[in-house]
Amino acid sequence: MIAALATALVALTYIELGVTRPLAGGNVRWPSMISGPFVGVMIGWVFFLQATIGTPSEASGLLQYVNRWWPGLVVDGSLSSLGLVLAIFVVIAFTVLNWFGVVLMSRINAMVTVFKIGVPLLTVVLLVATGFDSSNFSSAGGVAPYGIPGMLTAVTGAGLIYSFGGINVGAVMAGETRCPRRNLPIGTFVGFAAAFAVYLMLQIAFVGGVPHGVLAQLGWHGLRFDSPFAQVALMLNLHWLAQLLLVDSVVSPAGSLFLGIGTNSRNIFGIAKSRMLPKWVAKVHERSGIPRHALVVNLVVSVFFLLGFQSWQDLVSATGMFFAAGYAIIAVAAGANLKDPALRARPWMRGVRYVAPPTFVISGLIMYWAGWDEVWLALLLFLVSVPLFALMMRKDRKILNISTFRSGVWFLAFMLVLGGISAIGSFGGSGWVGSPWDSVAVAVVSAGFYWWGHRASVAWMVSPQSRAAAGVYC
Repeated sequence: MIAALATALVALTYIELGVTRPLAGGNVRWPSMISGPFVGVMIGWVFFLQATIGTPSEASGLLQYVNRWWPGLVVDGSLSSLGLVLAIFVVIAFTVLNWFGVVLMSRINAMVTVFKIGVPLLTVVLLVATGFDSSNFSSAGGVAPYGIPGMLTAVTGAGLIYSFGGINVGAVMAGETRCPRRNLPIGTFVGFAAAFAVYLMLQIAFVGGVPHGVLAQLGWHGLRFDSPFAQVALMLNLHWLAQLLLVDSVVSPAGSLFLGIGTNSRNIFGIAKSRMLPKWVAKVHERSGIPRHALVVNLVVSVFFLLGFQSWQDLVSATGMFFAAGYAIIAVAAGANLKDPALRARPWMRGVRYVAPPTFVISGLIMYWAGWDEVWLALLLFLVSVPLFALMMRKDRKILNISTFRSGVWFLAFMLVLGGISAIGSFGGSGWVGSPWDSVAVAVVSAGFYWWGHRASVAWMVSPQSRAAAGVYC
């Protein structure tokens, strides 16, 4: 529910930007337009890391389930040499399918979605009808048996934010969408509502479906499930359902991988439009409108990350952190968007000015709840954007200069302060500041940085530099 609330707020900010500025790869290009090139470089780097980690994570997760029928693909939680070769082949095949455009993508995704929703709904019905025990909800410690911090850490660490990551797909592809003002909100929230409803029903069915005797004997910490729903189905003698669930566990990440490759290529296209990558990466195929060069770049970098990270869980944990960082920057862009004197489009939601601040605060909390182990690594990777901007300044001192750097330094300062609180907080840090005061501190600090970011973005949009950069970086 926490992950869904955060994602719903994020969705509103994405829709506002997608409707008023329908651009391919807009989630990278919007911050460049609204908050300045330095913020564009930072979010470009964040989304580049997110995109390049996302594709191999889906491929790795898919093969973990294929391993049940083809043993030897995964060994000790990581891809074997054979699994790595097959994962690379899958990524290449799905890249080729994306080559032919968004219409083919939507048709294949529609077919996969029917399967992804139908099988979970059938699972809910059968688990509730066969072995549902409502006493499980109060057994073994009840709600949050390991405390509130453990529950909050799961929002990022267990992949919940990652599982809602498709919320931005419609907005990112708004430049290729007919009538974004109508179709973008409908498509975004129908998909989100369906996903949330299925997730919630599955969790209720799972908690009640675990045999009470097993739970009473082992507790939640004693359940060691590799395929939780399939194993619960086996415990309830639903062998055919277990096999169907294992098939679905391959189809679902396959569908996400297919759509994710298309989305990631638009992210890389947007990064290239912001001049962080060579110009040829931003070239669009005239007949199809597809950024095919960006597809190839995504393929090459995804293979590189597959070679370096072969564990699905490590990839997912890292990706969730970058999702939250990207959401925070988008929130500021959406909040300042209506102040742009050059904006001609009619706003989709005038109330976005009230939605954006809590979205930024929640994004900051999600990053903090990921824990110190994730925060320090993400912060280290994030700081790479500073020398990257310095290198870009050498090519174009007219627009990329110290003044431009100052317009976006607020987010760099926010990440550093967040890292400092994480180091002394209770989520994997030293514990010098205990719970819940550490989360309260993060919320207050995030609100202050949103105010700073909003003012800096509005000042950038009315500056002469903004007009000079409009035709170059946006």
